[in-house]
Amino acid sequence: MTTIAIVSTLFGVGLAPSAQSSGRGIITGIVSSDQGQVRAFRVAAHNLDHRIWYTVFTNKGQYTVPQALPGRYELTVIEPGYDSPRLPAQLRPGATQTIDISIKRSRTDTRPALRNGDEGPSLRPSGSAQTMYFNTLEELYPAGPARDLLREHCIGCHRDDLGSMHYTREAFVQGIERMTETGPANNHYSLALGRTPITKQQKEMMAEYLVKHFGPGMPDKQLKADPLVLDEDVASRSIYVSYDIPDDLPFPSMGNRIGAAMVDGAIPQLAPETRHHLQAAAISPVDGRVWYSSRASSSILGLDPKQLDPAKRWDNHPIKGEPYVHPTGIAVDKMGRVYWAEARGSRLGELDPVTRKQIRYALPAQAGAMLQVVVDKDQNIGFSIIWGAFFGRMEATTRRLHMYPTPTPDNGIYGLDVDEHGNMWGAGWQKGTISKWDAKTEAVTEYKVPSAWGQIRRVGVDSKGVVWGAAYNTGILVKLDPATGKLTDYKIPIAGAQPYDAWPDKMDNIWTADHVHSAIIKLDPRAGRWTFYPMPQPNQSLPKFELASDNTLWFGSRGVPVIAAVHFYPNGYSTANLPLP
Repeated sequence: MTTIAIVSTLFGVGLAPSAQSSGRGIITGIVSSDQGQVRAFRVAAHNLDHRIWYTVFTNKGQYTVPQALPGRYELTVIEPGYDSPRLPAQLRPGATQTIDISIKRSRTDTRPALRNGDEGPSLRPSGSAQTMYFNTLEELYPAGPARDLLREHCIGCHRDDLGSMHYTREAFVQGIERMTETGPANNHYSLALGRTPITKQQKEMMAEYLVKHFGPGMPDKQLKADPLVLDEDVASRSIYVSYDIPDDLPFPSMGNRIGAAMVDGAIPQLAPETRHHLQAAAISPVDGRVWYSSRASSSILGLDPKQLDPAKRWDNHPIKGEPYVHPTGIAVDKMGRVYWAEARGSRLGELDPVTRKQIRYALPAQAGAMLQVVVDKDQNIGFSIIWGAFFGRMEATTRRLHMYPTPTPDNGIYGLDVDEHGNMWGAGWQKGTISKWDAKTEAVTEYKVPSAWGQIRRVGVDSKGVVWGAAYNTGILVKLDPATGKLTDYKIPIAGAQPYDAWPDKMDNIWTADHVHSAIIKLDPRAGRWTFYPMPQPNQSLPKFELASDNTLWFGSRGVPVIAAVHFYPNGYSTANLPLP
């Protein structure tokens, strides 16, 4: 049943009357279900006129969307395992509207299939009818010399994925050869382990181990993921405001299949992507625009979050030159110039938003795939190389580019941050390190993280210069004291967590995202306290946070039904955290 009531209101939930815009209103109601408990269920209110989503969460079945812009709405509950109607509503300026939503248990499982991050191997369908679950990678992979090799070279990317492959010995050998000789199947840009010496005997040893423990006819072996029970008080205080991307973003050709044989002058072509992705966000210190790299459209998008008109909100800059370059990381300098990393071709892009001029700087060597960019205190541009092993830097004044290899071959540098001294800190994705490039000596130092099993995904530097890393495979946030080299593990207190980012806020809380449990997670390291916030969409792959000046968070979208720029208010609106549009 749907109940609609309209009454006037002077101010919205969580704000003093002086902070309430006279044009804004409130949408509230009860969510009820024919089966099961309604606990911290997400309610999405889509403003069809302004093309903005408000996502809030129930508390004892009640939800409230405060400070909602007037206009036409569509409301729905987005909760795995439940079917929800899409209810229309018209919110008048200054009004409160009550919309109760009745949902039903789904007859089929509507939970989305989980995937690894886009830069890693996708989870493979398995023909096994049985699955065995393990608490740790130590339990899943039996000890031995072959496991040591796999842990050093392979599990950083694959985690527990090897437990569901069920290949023959010959197929496992071919897979290892592909990683070391011709490149991974999902990455057409470079080799995964092309610089790591692995002998034929070692390849065969690993293949024999894999077929013995995970070969044909064996059950799937996976890490266990426990369900997350959310705190309704925490969830119901949070608000997500999401901005729809433009409807007319293209899907350009992805061009030649790199590494494919040319036959009679023709090279096989890659099919265009079919879903958009907002990879990463960066806020301009000049005008507050939020810039995103848009992978599928091969463009750079600027968002004016205060613009009410969706037709004027976005500024699209298609990357000039090749039709598709796979833009990834993004950063903005103090002049408002935007920089991006190109995974395909490994160029460093620069955009002047005022003149719209673009420069794409070529690296001195094709060393891998560029993933992340940062700007240091002197406006030098740093970048990281995965499927390779380099820090990179472009000088602010001369625009000369330099590259600095890591001591460990193929220790792909994934996430990147810079400290107050200009030192760059990188996440060793493939070999499980936190690595430092020293601005004075230009030397690279690696700190091996014993608990990581490879794949430190992202890093961040807090206000005290302490470095944090996300051990994606083992559910750990790692603290590195640069003064002593001491590493401290903070284990996320739920089995199966896969933390992606490790980004400090202004209070030196550390933020990460876990798509397995559809959660954004905050660690208060002083108190050792963890706080879990449900994501705006279930099982969202959230690779990178951007911190706003008011300590709220921005991020993009990928791998979910609604692709949007997302502004996260963990504690809702306040006089210090006002709604923008």
